[in-house]
Amino acid sequence: MVVTGVQTCALPIYKEKYNLMYRLDAVDAYERQLVKQIEVASIITKDHHNDAYLKLISVSNKGSSITARIELDKRKNGVIKRESLNVKKGQDLYEISGCREQYSGYIVSEIYTAKDSEYVDFTSKDFIKLGEVRGELSDDIIKRAQIKKTIEEHLDKEMKLNHKGIKVLSLFFIDKVSNYRYYDEKGNPRKGKYALWFEEEYKKTIKKAKYKTLFEDVDIDTEAEIVHNGYFAQDKKGLLKDTNGGTLADEDIYGLIMRDKERLLNFDSKLKFIFSHSALKEGWDNPNVFQICTLNETKSVMKKRQEIGRGLRLAVNQDGERIHGFNVNTLTVMANESYEDFAKALQQEFEEEENIRFGVIEKHTFANVEIKKDGINKYLGKESSEDIWNYFKKKDYIDESGKVTDNLKRALKDNKLDFPEEY
Repeated sequence: MVVTGVQTCALPIYKEKYNLMYRLDAVDAYERQLVKQIEVASIITKDHHNDAYLKLISVSNKGSSITARIELDKRKNGVIKRESLNVKKGQDLYEISGCREQYSGYIVSEIYTAKDSEYVDFTSKDFIKLGEVRGELSDDIIKRAQIKKTIEEHLDKEMKLNHKGIKVLSLFFIDKVSNYRYYDEKGNPRKGKYALWFEEEYKKTIKKAKYKTLFEDVDIDTEAEIVHNGYFAQDKKGLLKDTNGGTLADEDIYGLIMRDKERLLNFDSKLKFIFSHSALKEGWDNPNVFQICTLNETKSVMKKRQEIGRGLRLAVNQDGERIHGFNVNTLTVMANESYEDFAKALQQEFEEEENIRFGVIEKHTFANVEIKKDGINKYLGKESSEDIWNYFKKKDYIDESGKVTDNLKRALKDNKLDFPEEY
């Protein structure tokens, strides 16, 4: 399942601020459309418990008591957590899980404890063997799905932007260079699993009828090989290696990226999908990066924002002209976590750094709204802003703390916002 949403951010990122006379923060940059807007796509849903997750940990036959220890996703007080517990014959996992529909039909009908043949069977579901895991998304499945989704988003943007003279680029951040390219025992470079997955998914995707106009008279196998490449640091022997982005080897590779930037933006260059291991240094960006796929594990919010920053600049066309407007400038991030987790982490840092609160209307929010009264431009001011705030609270558009309610969201969506008549 793909969950999408919109977040915005802007670079550079500085924790310390000194004697500011003017500030263009992330929200300002977004509202003025000076950066791309961000669309986050995730193959993981909010709680990523879409299917019935089960793991048979152990079985026990002590005297007359035969039990099995099973791990499942249990709902308690509205929160779903993974727990392991003992079950007996006749117990219903639907009830044990907090009445989650995913476990409907999982009534324990048999617990078999013979050595090397242990299993638990259910009334209307397949049996599960000792150590077996069911309903879990493996890391490889998630990452391959991210690559597939990135290719689809990329080609959709090509359909939309190629005729405007805008070349679309996609950037992959990977965890290990060897997952993209490695060396065999004879020192020959070989394709890692990411490169193989990419080519397999690319070949399948470009065969879709809707992309026919993009690939007329194209050899699919050759095309799949020449559209992607990796930028990695090298050791003295020319072998690719993992780095942290701050070594002399990195300097060489970043220089290559910068020198090739204009060539990358030209349709004559077939390279469109770029794989990178350490690409967080200042200046590493490209205005025509429209997709960023995170195949690495980025725990740091700062690092996450730096990665996103590689594609925030406004796009340029073949003449080098900057193209404005969100109808063109949307950066899609293929996150390896749920959209809710991704957005929450980014929003929290924005709130702390910019001293703002998302989804909250302050009493002074409308004070600086400019209006024209009797032919004179003036601001609403503090008192008028408080009047509007109190009116919104009375209409149940906000709660006691100013937090926006669903009533306001619906009113805005349906274009039925009730506002004080004098304003």
